[in-house]
Amino acid sequence: MKTLLTIFVLISAVFASPPDEFDRELYNEGEQIFDNKCSECHKKSMNIGLLMKNFVEEDNKLLNLKAPTGNEISYRLKSQIGSKDDIEFQLMETGDFLVDYLYNPDIKKTICLEAVIRHFDTMPSMKGKITEDEIRTVGHFLYFLEGFNEVNKYYHNIEKEFE
Repeated sequence: MKTLLTIFVLISAVFASPPDEFDRELYNEGEQIFDNKCSECHKKSMNIGLLMKNFVEEDNKLLNLKAPTGNEISYRLKSQIGSKDDIEFQLMETGDFLVDYLYNPDIKKTICLEAVIRHFDTMPSMKGKITEDEIRTVGHFLYFLEGFNEVNKYYHNIEKEFE
């Protein structure tokens, strides 16, 4: 029985690990840049159920957010840009998208839902305020903010998403 339990734990550990492309140091650096340069407008992460209630039912009057949250952006980057079948390439594509969007923001380029984005003005250009390297580092943080084991507590746990 102990052997069976040990095998189960080892197999679970393999499947629970973040993908090879996840770099904890880069993630932490990206989070720090996000906190310093983005968090004035973008909250890092909020409960998805609460966010949907805020935007769909309460017309953003419940939370009065200034901009989409980091976890919303994280989800949209992965679902709207490139293919999750090749995470390494998708990371490059999302980095390119973020550089373009942050330097040349345009509502036509948005990846966020209409029900969310209609509550915000288009963000100002970040040219001269954040470097391309910093944007790509924040992109790594945002990409992994939502959706991978031991990186975000909401990973594949639908009950927690609506707490």
